[in-house]
Amino acid sequence: MATLDKTKKSNRLLASRRYTHETLTAAQEAFTEVLDLGASEIYTQANSIPSSGLPYSGSSQQANTYTNPKGDSIMKYWYRQKLTKSNTNNEVWFFLNPSGSDSGIGAQLIDSNQQTSFISPKYSIAGLATSTTEDTTPGYLATLLKSTSLNSGSLDGDDVVSTNNYTFDYKTGVVQFTDSSVDPTNSDYLYMTVYQYVGTTLATGLELTGNVSSSLTSTGSFGRIEVSANTLSIGGTEINKTVADNITSLDTPLSTTSVPTFAGLTIDGDISASGDVIAQNYIVKSSVTEVTTSFSSGSTKFGDSSDDIHQFSGSVKFDSTLFDIYDASDELMFKIQNKVAILGTITGTAPSAIAGGIYYSGSDAWYLGYETSPT
Repeated sequence: MATLDKTKKSNRLLASRRYTHETLTAAQEAFTEVLDLGASEIYTQANSIPSSGLPYSGSSQQANTYTNPKGDSIMKYWYRQKLTKSNTNNEVWFFLNPSGSDSGIGAQLIDSNQQTSFISPKYSIAGLATSTTEDTTPGYLATLLKSTSLNSGSLDGDDVVSTNNYTFDYKTGVVQFTDSSVDPTNSDYLYMTVYQYVGTTLATGLELTGNVSSSLTSTGSFGRIEVSANTLSIGGTEINKTVADNITSLDTPLSTTSVPTFAGLTIDGDISASGDVIAQNYIVKSSVTEVTTSFSSGSTKFGDSSDDIHQFSGSVKFDSTLFDIYDASDELMFKIQNKVAILGTITGTAPSAIAGGIYYSGSDAWYLGYETSPT
């Protein structure tokens, strides 16, 4: 019976092949999906991680968070965080926050304070691949320091541990020394300077720089859509970049019950509203030669106080047998009915005479105003 070869199994799984019988060669194993990744493991804002010009490099910037131009938190800076060793031996150390007991913690279970998802040098340009987080021009290569001192500020370059003596798993936050000859002593403390990814994952947000497509039968629900490309197409209809950009600055996500606020809006086409259209100003550009307004029923009101002035340039036509004018007290002043002009009745004290004026009293009498006494 053949013995399981762990090296062969690892190599075949990494090459997207199954590992079944030891007697089969790699070429005889079937290709398949071998990696089981959760949504929380996939970075969706990796493109916001700066590949050069790293923002932090000193103790005063401990725990600072770098944000992208949109204000999203992308990475956190850890300066000389004290590591916690395994209680089994000094070969394995963990990146915890806060740091654990100096006597160590168990290695079989993941501590609730374990920090993960650190940023490795693969995110930097080639020229910074070997630059550490504490170099004058820093890179993403973690800096590991070893000392018997509890004052991390007193450490210098002589305390830096060679990368040949350990491996650091950036995904899990675990340090492993290569063998016992380079293990720290019981009197040693370890400190690490490193960047940690704190941006969104596939479980918390999706950020794309390319196209998104789906079938006609696909459905989806979004809390927020941001468009940074040239166009956004919905239902086969392309929305230009001006409108698409405005979607990113909505105070309220769009839905059938939303009340969004726009700084400006231009629409080429009709506007249909089932409720009221309310505006402080209604302006029709001079390029429009005709404005047609139709009402299925109801009344129209202009102005909200007696000192409002409404100006019309041109003729005013009323398609009605009635034309009534009322005063502020809602009493009839004048009306035209069936081609007859009718004045509203004035009762009580007579008004002051005005030249050219005429009024009708409640006693069925007409009164004319004149400049001088008639002869």
